[in-house]
Amino acid sequence: MFTNRVRQIITATIQGFPLMATIEDFDPPPIEFETEEQRGGRFIAEEMATGMKALTAKLTLQGVGAPIFTAIGASEGQTVLLTVNEAGIDQDDNEWFASYICIGKLKKIEEKTLKMKDKPVTILEISLSNYKRLESGILVVDINTRTQRVVINGQDILKGARRLALMP
Repeated sequence: MFTNRVRQIITATIQGFPLMATIEDFDPPPIEFETEEQRGGRFIAEEMATGMKALTAKLTLQGVGAPIFTAIGASEGQTVLLTVNEAGIDQDDNEWFASYICIGKLKKIEEKTLKMKDKPVTILEISLSNYKRLESGILVVDINTRTQRVVINGQDILKGARRLALMP
């Protein structure tokens, strides 16, 4: 049964370095298609998917300082591995978890405006080449820009096209 869920914990690692106590929020990449209007003699047009927009994930951390950046060893343009895990319970007291695996280039390191009494906040933005999302062990999303594998909600939407183009 589908019920409300409550997140109880979020953990993350970047380049294998644990970030649990510093996570403020994580924005997984939106799955967004590029579309083109198709009219073809019709009064009412419809849209046809012509591709997907580039995937970008954001991780907001608080209290990041030199020791964390040195341990991560990440600089802009470097390929990084980010894993984010969340877990909780639903309204029926069933436990659930989700895992996000993000591989890509570190696109931006942004410091939020400094104000007195505010905690230092750093936003890491990653341009993804690989993105996987598992929900309680079930593969929900698996996108690889290099192999053109695009699994969304368990369906490989480019399987036929890859086969016809003689790709694995």
